[in-house]
Amino acid sequence: MYVNEGHLLKALLTLNVVTGFYQRMAGKSFEPRNDPARLITGGMMLKKTVIWGSREGFGSEYLELTIFNNEIKVNSTVIFLDDHSPYKVDFQVWLNHNWEMKQLDVSISNGKSLRLSSDGKGRWFDIKGQELHDLSGAIDIDLSCTPFTNSLPINRKKWRLDQPQEFEMVFISVPDLAFRKVHQSYEWIQKTGEKRKFCYRSDTYETVLEVDSYGLVVDYPEVFTRMY
Repeated sequence: MYVNEGHLLKALLTLNVVTGFYQRMAGKSFEPRNDPARLITGGMMLKKTVIWGSREGFGSEYLELTIFNNEIKVNSTVIFLDDHSPYKVDFQVWLNHNWEMKQLDVSISNGKSLRLSSDGKGRWFDIKGQELHDLSGAIDIDLSCTPFTNSLPINRKKWRLDQPQEFEMVFISVPDLAFRKVHQSYEWIQKTGEKRKFCYRSDTYETVLEVDSYGLVVDYPEVFTRMY
């Protein structure tokens, strides 16, 4: 059974209004997890399609997010030019209902591919099941060709205004598929209607991301823009 996105959004808004009322009564500035996966039960399914365009050059992404039986799956295709060479990237992400990583599969038109699996608690494994100790402690991934992976820490955590949270991430560069553990931080700084803004920091890089009610990026200055 499919869930109508409009009906689901109304349910989310109602949940936020009620939760926000009691939190204001308690004198707290707190952002509840705006997580569609919590509302999908009893065999219901939610599907959402998103398209992003690149601001750095030619490139676009077509992504489908499916939530079913409290599990989340993402299928995406990215096309772009790098150094005048064309690339096509197909990737799949499997998450549990808490937006914790279970598995990533990536394949690129240059013949490279990668599979990483996680227990969602900081242990990572390669395609042969060998543990990758250099990645220990990381919970989320940061795949360089997509803004989707910014949604993982945003949707996994609860947020308080102007209180940054620190994360260990598995950064995966495209098209070479090299990966390493990196330190990043997010800070919820503004809410306008159902859109929120987060200050995102990684090493010396800093920018402000705008996300929608699903925690999906709407605006990533100078890098990505939401087209659908």
